[in-house]
Amino acid sequence: MEGKKKIIVLLSGGMDSSTLLWLAKKEFDEVYAISFDYGQRHKVELKYAKEIAQLAGVKKHFIVQIPHYREIKGSALIDETVEVPSGEYPENEPPITTVPMRNLTFLSIASAFADAYEIPYIGIGVHALDVPYPDCRPEFIAAAEAAINAGSVYVAKTKNRMHIYAPFLGMSKTDIALLGLKLGVPYEKTYSCYKGTEPPCGECPTCIQREEALREAKKLLKEGG
Repeated sequence: MEGKKKIIVLLSGGMDSSTLLWLAKKEFDEVYAISFDYGQRHKVELKYAKEIAQLAGVKKHFIVQIPHYREIKGSALIDETVEVPSGEYPENEPPITTVPMRNLTFLSIASAFADAYEIPYIGIGVHALDVPYPDCRPEFIAAAEAAINAGSVYVAKTKNRMHIYAPFLGMSKTDIALLGLKLGVPYEKTYSCYKGTEPPCGECPTCIQREEALREAKKLLKEGG
């Protein structure tokens, strides 16, 4: 590609997206970040996203309001009448913390910014191996990329493609944590708790998965992994 390689990274302030941001700093010349306020129970994550974006030295950090999720019920992340469960994720079904079409909504909005700023890459830290969310699968990413290219003004003008940069698709949470430790991601500045407490609850699925991944990654790193 001619000119600087530019990317806009979806940044929640959590472990995966922060690791992706640090990887993007290494792989791309110009890095933007975008975060979303969608009425999430753990809105405190945006405070961490702002700090992480500053530490990463991104070109610009966009924070976008998504009000329509206030009208949707049934997800523990956006419906205060539904309790965030404790314990690990269920194995064979989407968890109660699933937000309907969240990644499709996020990618759609991020692609509008990418189109306007002529940013050919959109980064998202999804991984499908140990997360049971439907919109974290490779087939979803492939379909979303096709839709973005079909509707892009940038693509129509330049005849270049837009790409969804999702390098963690085939990785586990431990793989991501290990990469992040090697990249020097300041995990102490990140936030992943679904209950939205400070300090994190340590009991919800994402807290448990994060702690297990970091513990295993640190062990592997010590062993020379």
